[in-house]
Amino acid sequence: MSGIGEFLKDNVYPDLDAVDAGLLDHLSPGSQSNGAYQLVCPTCGEKRAFYYIGSAYIQCNRRNVCKVPTSLWDALSKTGLSNRDIIKRLCSAAGVTPPDYRPPQRSGSAPSSSSSSATPVQPTSPQLTPGKAIIRVTQELAAANPDLLSRIQSARGYSDSDMATMRFGVYTTAGEVLSRLEALGISKEVARSKGYVGYDDSHPDHLWDVMDDRVVGYWPHEDGDVRLWGRIPSGAGGPTTKKYRFSKSLVKDIPYLFNKRHGSFPINVEGVLDAWSLQLLGYWGTAIGQASINPAQALYMASKGVTEAAHMVDGDTAGYDGALASIRACEPVGITLSIIVLGAGMDDADAMRRSGRAEQLGELIDARMNAGAYLAHYCASLLAMSPPDTRGLARARSIARHLTPVSARCWEDYARSLGIYVDEEAESVRVLGSLVNAGLPLAECLAVVRRRTGYTITIQKEEPAIG
Repeated sequence: MSGIGEFLKDNVYPDLDAVDAGLLDHLSPGSQSNGAYQLVCPTCGEKRAFYYIGSAYIQCNRRNVCKVPTSLWDALSKTGLSNRDIIKRLCSAAGVTPPDYRPPQRSGSAPSSSSSSATPVQPTSPQLTPGKAIIRVTQELAAANPDLLSRIQSARGYSDSDMATMRFGVYTTAGEVLSRLEALGISKEVARSKGYVGYDDSHPDHLWDVMDDRVVGYWPHEDGDVRLWGRIPSGAGGPTTKKYRFSKSLVKDIPYLFNKRHGSFPINVEGVLDAWSLQLLGYWGTAIGQASINPAQALYMASKGVTEAAHMVDGDTAGYDGALASIRACEPVGITLSIIVLGAGMDDADAMRRSGRAEQLGELIDARMNAGAYLAHYCASLLAMSPPDTRGLARARSIARHLTPVSARCWEDYARSLGIYVDEEAESVRVLGSLVNAGLPLAECLAVVRRRTGYTITIQKEEPAIG
């Protein structure tokens, strides 16, 4: 079954939620929490095992009894399903066309379609989705052009094990990629719509240089088909050669590597290689592709059960602004966010991994600052300016109104200790009184208070009861 195993590993398990698909109902799974389900362990029978979405295994925390995880295949096999039925159910749940398979034939014997030792062969007709096809093509090109992978491995200090984990592909030329895609049944128009190739309608035979001579990775997409990101194997690029390129149709609503869970909460960084560095060091690193977590990414994480996350930012103005934007996106949807601040001029996660400073990186992660505490310190720094940045203060305080309960408590505690806490309800009443005393009409006073503080004050007269 080694051929089937490789097929499932590459094409099925990464996109599979076995509990949502009903494959593990016999193990009484609970509700999803942080991308995992608690269920009955197929080995020991205790409800102390966990299945993580995208994983091929069920892990039990009773390690003194269950020495190794149970594979999904074995868990389904114990229900009495045949090998063929297991393959069909797994592929159906992942939305993948099962491969044709043919049982091995003994000399002089007729083929038997019911043999359980079937081995996969190429499908009789091209039925790959565009996303699966581009992965296959770029993986084949990686095998045929190992020099590009060797260059990035040498430049970034990756081990052979690291390279096997990351499974980068290679994009040689648009022409070669398109010819291979068409051989798999993917049309030129579909390839362009996914950003795998590019051309102008007025000159359809002239293919653009999309990812030529780049190492590529696969960014998940809501439509089920990956989009490509590409990097030159080494160097920083130049005016005519960009270091990174991304598929034109890429929408980054799903953080890159989100399905490769490590630990209890995702650590969001801007760059894809920084995210991989965190992954290789045992953290749940994800890439967001910009300086801040956007609302769509926050909503996606929340929909997958994430209640805690972190964002690693640079210690400069862009980093501060990105942290505030991430807090504004995550906290209102129920994600308690922490900020990991890299000092000004400090190396990023990938550089720290390459230089052997994984321990220092771990200390930074352990010392992450809750969003409420971060906002309080940020406000204190704005007040220390000469003159104080009143617009920045108003912006930070407006974000603080939408914090999760944990972050709101941290905000109040740190704000009080730093001497910057303001009772906003009392402040809105004070402003109203001052405006009225200054002679502004009441209706205008109420409008000004609403604009300045966000509070709507209503005045209602109660008539005394008669009799």
